[in-house]
Amino acid sequence: MRLFVAVDVPPALAAALLATLPRDAAVRPAPVAQVHLTLCFLGACAAPAVAQVEHALAGVTSPAFTLVPRDGGRFRGRQGSVLWIGVADPAPLRALHEAVRSALREAGLSLPRERFLPHLTVARCRPGAPEPLLQAWLAARRGAAWPAVEVGRFLLYASELSPGGARHHVLRAFPLAPSGQLAEPERQPQADQG
Repeated sequence: MRLFVAVDVPPALAAALLATLPRDAAVRPAPVAQVHLTLCFLGACAAPAVAQVEHALAGVTSPAFTLVPRDGGRFRGRQGSVLWIGVADPAPLRALHEAVRSALREAGLSLPRERFLPHLTVARCRPGAPEPLLQAWLAARRGAAWPAVEVGRFLLYASELSPGGARHHVLRAFPLAPSGQLAEPERQPQADQG
């Protein structure tokens, strides 16, 4: 299984973010159910390692926090680009990111090196996407902010690649608490999330 750890956002907020996207065949919006903020990508893990990952994540103690989506940006690549929405105050996310990575490393898991830039991916663009359209979207996002979201949990996802795109399934949710004490992690059904 390909695993990653993320923070989700309410579907209404995800839909509002996606509604800002330019309308063009070369711009493929993310499915509402798959708009999330990745904290850590673990990559391919054998089934026995999933329990080890879950156990490590259950030990993460971090307070709940408020997330405010703000601005926007783009990652460019050889196969196109990714449009994303950033966050107003990344400090709580950076702290949670570090707590998650630290717990996984202490459990003996090998993690890929990565630079952490908190963002919500909202679209993937083919190389032929009209540059003026993308530039107009980026310009319109400068200073734009959306309603605050209370983040009270983080999630362990499994991702399956298919010809139609990736499909994400929540394996387990891990509550955050202001006191730094975690409640018993919630078990999630294996229903398809996207």
